[in-house]
Amino acid sequence: MFFFIGACIASTLAGVMVVVSKNASSPGSAKKTSPKRKLASAIRVTPDDMKQKRKASYTMKIMKLLPDFEIIWVDGVPGNDGWVHPLCDYVTNHGGFRDEGMLCAARRRTSQADNNVLTNTNNSYARRCVVRLVEESTHDSRLAILRVCQAFLRRPENNRFNYDYIVGETSDLTPVTETELLPMDHVLQNDVIVTIICAVFDDTDGNWYGNNLDTVHDFFTGPTFPDYAINQLGYPSNVTDRNGSNAPHIDND
Repeated sequence: MFFFIGACIASTLAGVMVVVSKNASSPGSAKKTSPKRKLASAIRVTPDDMKQKRKASYTMKIMKLLPDFEIIWVDGVPGNDGWVHPLCDYVTNHGGFRDEGMLCAARRRTSQADNNVLTNTNNSYARRCVVRLVEESTHDSRLAILRVCQAFLRRPENNRFNYDYIVGETSDLTPVTETELLPMDHVLQNDVIVTIICAVFDDTDGNWYGNNLDTVHDFFTGPTFPDYAINQLGYPSNVTDRNGSNAPHIDND
């Protein structure tokens, strides 16, 4: 009898030990194995190490417009320019890359319908682009000029924070068909467009519009035109647009 009771107790204790053993080996209660660590006395984290961790990557962009011009810009985080000041300064103030057709840095506009300057979403700083005059523009030529700009911006004297500038197949935002190319007033402000026209072309007086009817809408979409273009280049205040529609002038300088 005593032997039977002892056997039952032993069997019960064995069952409890099995349950405890299973619970102890379950994934939720297992102790994780820590990666092998260095000795604390051997660990060094310098300010330069931290700069590397914060390295920013910027994407370079290019687009051919309806007239024979391209615009080049640098995207940072969405809605903001990347660090493009060295390139803009070199082109505008030092005649840089003039042999490559680069004319100036210019403010970008909000939209074709809104002539206000386009600004960064993180601050009120104007977003800029470099304007390039071209004889011929192909996908390959556009990527080639972006790589020229990329190499310039990567120079140590222009890149003390070690930013990365990326150029890839998607850097070219030019539409596939010519009918989809944008007139210049979709991306640049009105006064900048007139300034570029006067700098690039001959005979930019009150007769310029009438003498260049085939291309005037490449710069200003119409059917209404800004006062600056009317006064400087002879754009009319009441015109017929590409589709033959008449519209009165509305000042949108």
